[in-house]
Order: sequence, then C-alpha cells, then structure tokens
Amino acid sequence: MRAVALPKWSQRAYERRFERWAGTALLLSALYGIALFVRVPLLGQKDFLPLETSLHTLAESLSMLGVAAPLVAFSLVEGALGLRLLRGADVGRIAAARAWAGIALSLLYFAALRDFGGALLIGTHSGALLAILSRNSGVLLAYPSLVWLGIFFIVPLFGVLAASLGRTNELGLVDLSAPSLENYRRLITPVGVSGLVYVNIFLRTLWIAFLTMLICLAIGYPFAFWIAQQPERWRNIWLMLVMIPFWTNLLIRTYAWVIILRRDGVLNSLLIDVLGAISRPLDLLNTPFALLLGLVYGYLPFMVLPLYQSIERLDKRLIEAANDLYADPVRAFWRVIFPLSLPGVLAGSILVFIPAVGTYVVSNVLGGGRFFLIGNLLEQQFIGAAGDKAFGAAFGTVLTVLMLIATLVYFRLGRKVNYA
Repeated sequence: MRAVALPKWSQRAYERRFERWAGTALLLSALYGIALFVRVPLLGQKDFLPLETSLHTLAESLSMLGVAAPLVAFSLVEGALGLRLLRGADVGRIAAARAWAGIALSLLYFAALRDFGGALLIGTHSGALLAILSRNSGVLLAYPSLVWLGIFFIVPLFGVLAASLGRTNELGLVDLSAPSLENYRRLITPVGVSGLVYVNIFLRTLWIAFLTMLICLAIGYPFAFWIAQQPERWRNIWLMLVMIPFWTNLLIRTYAWVIILRRDGVLNSLLIDVLGAISRPLDLLNTPFALLLGLVYGYLPFMVLPLYQSIERLDKRLIEAANDLYADPVRAFWRVIFPLSLPGVLAGSILVFIPAVGTYVVSNVLGGGRFFLIGNLLEQQFIGAAGDKAFGAAFGTVLTVLMLIATLVYFRLGRKVNYA
C-alpha cells in the first residue's frame, strides 16, 4: 500500500501552523525581555519576575548599560524574527539557530550566576522553540514530559553520581575537589568483624523485595482472575475497593498495622479474650512476618491492577478452544491463560519489586529497626546527624543502576512475550 503524499499547498499550510506558534513564542519572549529591561535597568526592581534578582546583581557588578543593551538588542531581534515568522517568511533556520543560542546562553547564565530557575526558564523556552520548529506533533507533545524527566530525574541523577565521587567534610557537605572511587570501594570492603555489611544489606533487601513480589503474585493473580470473571458492574466495585487504600497515606496505613499486631493489639486481644486460642500474647511486631505483611499490604494493588487488565483482555475463544480439545482446567490455565497474561505478570512484578527495594517506612515502623534495608541505610546517610552524604550517594547510584537494568530486562522480556 503506497503512502499518499500531501499536496504542496496542504503541506505548506501544515508548516505555517508551526511557524505561527514559533513566531508567537518569540514575540512573548521579546515582550518578557522588554519587561525585564523596564523593571531592572530603569526601575531597579529585583523581586517580582524570574531573572530579575540575578540581572540586578549582574548590573551592580558590571553596569546598568552592560545589562540594558543586551536585553534591548536581544528583545528587538526576537521581536523582528517573531513578526517575520508570523508573516510567513522563510526564516526557520535563523529561528533554530536562535533556539540553540538560547540553550547555550542558559548554560553560560547558570555557570556565571548559579541561578537555576533563570537558566531553566531560558533553556526551556529555547527547547520549546526547537520542538515547534521540528514541525513534529509527537515531539511537541512529548516535550513537557521530557523537560519534567530532565529536571527531576536526569539532573538529580547526575548530581548524585557527582556526589558519589567526592567525600563528606566536617560540615556535612560534599567536597568534589579530589574525585575518587573510594565510596564504591567501601561498599565491598569488610567492616571489622561484621564482614561485608553493605553487601549483606543489599542482598537482604533484594531477598525481601523478591519475597514480597512472589507473595503479591500468589495472592493477586487469583484475585485479579476472579474479578475478571465477575459481571461488569461488580468489576468496577471490586477495582474501586482495591484502590481505596491509595486514598490514605502509606505511613498512616502502616501505623494501623502496629495497632493490630502489637502485644496488646487487636489480633492478640481477639485470640486471647474472644477465641481463647492462646494464653499469652504473640510477639508479632518487629518480626519478618510483620515486615512482609506490611510490604504485601502496601504494594498488592500494584500487582492486582496490571494483572486484571491483562486477564480481562484475554481472548475467551482461545480458552474455549482449549476446552474443546479436552484440556482439563489446570492444563488450560498453564498452557493458555497464564502465557497470555504474562505481560500483566511482568508489569505487576516490576511495579512491586522496585518500590519494595527502596522502602524504609515499613521496615522502620513494623520492623522496629531490626531489619536494616537499603532504604534505611540511605535515610541514615542523608538525614542522620552522623551521615555520610557522599557514601550514601554511591549506594544510591548503584541501586539506581540496578533498578534501571531490571527495568530494561522487563521491557525486553515484555517485548518477547508480546511477539510470542
């Protein structure tokens, strides 16, 4: 089937739409530059618009003319370029060059003034201009998400990576004057008679997260399968009941289990006073049982929801065909139903495993500090008075890399399952 090419006039109209958006963005930037010129060099203001404080500081160190002249020149160029784009002139390459210059300017601005907000404003606007000039709707729609990920994931990730190469000084700050891999070496170095403490913490955390994932799968799969078999109006009710725990903070829900599991709690009172099954209260709190119970309770919905979606979308004709070929229910499940629901199994497993690895609230509250996990170690290094931020950054970097590998493996397996 041959692709149908758009007529030239239709393609030009499509491109003109993006050029008008780019022209509008440039005009708004020019107006903002004029507003900064009026407020900073003329009125001396510095606390209302972004960039004002930094520009005012720069004007005091240089001169008002040194700030006013570039602002006016830059605004006039942007205004003229924006008007030409609105009129349909072929100046897309010039506008793209201006966008790249704006990105370079944002980096220089941050290096000179350390004003992250101002640099972010300049760089984000220039990036948006490039996205518009690409004339690609997909790029334009993805741009806000890319900016969000860049600010709150990529930049902090590189910050943590840089901090892991430094050392923590007496003031609790990270010194990067002599970068080294010492913090990573500490991770695999024995600590006195305790041995490989940090390796053991890491392996313990992975084991507990793995057990949590298996228990959630064992409980969640039958429950999701049962929900998928219910009438449609009842499915929505059960799904709402699954999501109700998300309406309450995890910390509050975890402390509710303390009331249930402690020696004078609800469960022991029920077993002793009501049922008479035991004579002495059970020590349920601060045990591996309590820790796993809290983790499963907290993350079970992350397993149920993707499983339900995968099972509900199964082609019922394949199950009927297995029954017609004299497959018993067990064989039909393992040969037909379970393989077809593997995308949901993989999604639920990764959604449970990753947050379980980083948990520290549940281990603190229900484990009583007896089960030191990765999350507890990171909390101690970054929040505790005797913490070592550089060492914590190294531990966090290793954990992030392993979680990224697990995510890539998930996508690879998911792709193979979908193609099978």
